[in-house]
Amino acid sequence: GSSTTKQFAEQVPIVRQALAEVGRDAATFRIGKRVYIAVDEDTERARRRLGESLQRFYPFFQSHHLEAFPVYGPPDACVRGLREVAEAGAELILLNPVFDEAEQMERLAAEVMPKLA
Repeated sequence: GSSTTKQFAEQVPIVRQALAEVGRDAATFRIGKRVYIAVDEDTERARRRLGESLQRFYPFFQSHHLEAFPVYGPPDACVRGLREVAEAGAELILLNPVFDEAEQMERLAAEVMPKLA
């Protein structure tokens, strides 16, 4: 969860190469990524609330770094961000809201996931 989509995309081939080197079938090793996410029409509020929550989880990171790895904003922005993660190589994506969890899960189920199908 604490890597950007770009960093994740750079790491996926390394994992696949390591699997090949040990003779492991890559199809039996699904690559996943945790995505901290916030659905909110107010992008700035989502960024700020995510940043505050993530600073508690990762106090050793500077706040500007924390803003680089979550997906946040209106539903369409979240869909774009999640598609980027999938295109980077994630076969499994763990959606991890970090505030207002019940409300966020409802919004993800109603406003984001249907657009990813």
